[in-house]
Amino acid sequence: MRSVRHYALCALLVCGTILPIPFLLHRAHAEEAQDWIDNERLYSHVEQLARTARPPATETEFAAAVYVENTLRSYGYKTKLDPFSYYTYRKPTTLSLTVEEWPGQKWTVSGFTFGINGTATAEVVDAGLGRAVDFVTDASRGKIALVKRGEISFGEKVRQAAAAGAVALIIWNDREEGWNASLGEPLDIAVPVIALSKADGTKLQKRIMDKRPVKGTVKVEGAVTTKQTSYNIVASRKPNQNDTGQVVMVSAHHDSAGLSAGANHNGSGVAALLEIARNMADKPIDTEVRFVSFGGVTSGSRGPIAYANALSAKDRQAMIAAFYVDGVGSQKAELVATYSLGNENLPIQLLRAAGVSPTDKDGKRARNGPAGALAAAGIPTALVTSAETGQATNDSIAQIDWAQIATATKAVLSAIDKITDQTTPAYPMGSPNGGQLRAESEVLQ
Repeated sequence: MRSVRHYALCALLVCGTILPIPFLLHRAHAEEAQDWIDNERLYSHVEQLARTARPPATETEFAAAVYVENTLRSYGYKTKLDPFSYYTYRKPTTLSLTVEEWPGQKWTVSGFTFGINGTATAEVVDAGLGRAVDFVTDASRGKIALVKRGEISFGEKVRQAAAAGAVALIIWNDREEGWNASLGEPLDIAVPVIALSKADGTKLQKRIMDKRPVKGTVKVEGAVTTKQTSYNIVASRKPNQNDTGQVVMVSAHHDSAGLSAGANHNGSGVAALLEIARNMADKPIDTEVRFVSFGGVTSGSRGPIAYANALSAKDRQAMIAAFYVDGVGSQKAELVATYSLGNENLPIQLLRAAGVSPTDKDGKRARNGPAGALAAAGIPTALVTSAETGQATNDSIAQIDWAQIATATKAVLSAIDKITDQTTPAYPMGSPNGGQLRAESEVLQ
């Protein structure tokens, strides 16, 4: 396509035909966004990534990250391999409560993520809400403390119990609905902890308040906490002149879920990211373009959360649009742009202009997934995906719709062109809102 335009221009000049140069540049710019997608490269990227499963924090995930980084570097981008660490937790094999006064009672016991192993037999005493003020009498030393959910985090309740000398902790629910039972992270000071339902907790507390003896045994065995490391790949290209001070980002994730080859989720998204990067590598731009391939997404969106938390308020304000590309190779599924915060933002508007239908029907996926992590950090974000498709059991390269990937690539490239085009004015800056983010499994209450 480049050579056709080149020779056409030469012929016009030789013939003495004069055309406005801006018109030619605009025409070339539009054609590039539509016609320069290399389907063979898209296929090659997905094929390379889908050769094996890429679970988070594994050698195969790291190999995928290196492949992405090397490809971006070959296009001339400045790249960064950005490690981040997090903890995973394997649930206990044994989790129980027995009370001598009720030998036949079956207690509805559950555990807390990041709880430690241990067995303790002692008198059970009531310790209110488990705050520091509830432990000032020293009545819990050498005892099993019973505390109610509420007011402070589960992790803080465990810390306070340990500091007060309790040998174990029982936290009972003060409401009928369930909870996200996590301590947030491994604790520096802890005791074995179990959870009880509202009915069981109320029954146990009533006996204690009636000043009748309660001696119990709390047992937690087989839990394993492991520190994991994954990597984000960040590549960027800044304008040489006329810098707006703004940033537009394209992102995807290079890990896959479990034993899945992850051809669609998310080899397709990474392939689109790399092809967009190739097209943007030598274009005149007035806005920084940034490409981020995340790791650890299938383990609680760890990569996007780590990336967003590392951004300063100034960085967040500069990022006027982010396009998260995921699962764009589904067969017989419409390509859509999903948003999570209720209003159509800049990337959604630009994708609409590029022919992608906006929708908020899949808002929960956009809100809770990696795109939601970016949006929660105050970055205007759109999830580009295939409608009503989740993680397929057989996510192999044979299931890919290549035309769909090419369509998604063209649409995002067209949107980015409108932002980075030097002939268009800068878009309004955002506001540096958004706070520190946590993985869903680490939400404390």
